[in-house]
Amino acid sequence: MSNEQRNFLSLPRYPGLISLLEACWLFGLLEHQGKILIANGHLVPAGKRRRPRKARLFISAYILELAADRDWLNKARDILVSHWEETNTLKRLRLGEKSSTPPTA
Repeated sequence: MSNEQRNFLSLPRYPGLISLLEACWLFGLLEHQGKILIANGHLVPAGKRRRPRKARLFISAYILELAADRDWLNKARDILVSHWEETNTLKRLRLGEKSSTPPTA
């Protein structure tokens, strides 16, 4: 755990809006896992995203509610597991296709 993460998690009260990284710290996830949940529509940022390059912000009260919701956490875990299963299956298929092609002379 980094000092930045430790300092954030030890705050007596969280700011109203937090970054994706800070939201992931509250869930106990890594940032790329949060991105997967957003892509699947399971984690929703605050407001409308007008510029694609701008950072996504989250309402800390919403994140804390989700972090205490057992059903939401189970579904998030299932989404992450199925994402990596699909990714690994596609990787294996691509590697299998490459190794099955005959060498060219």
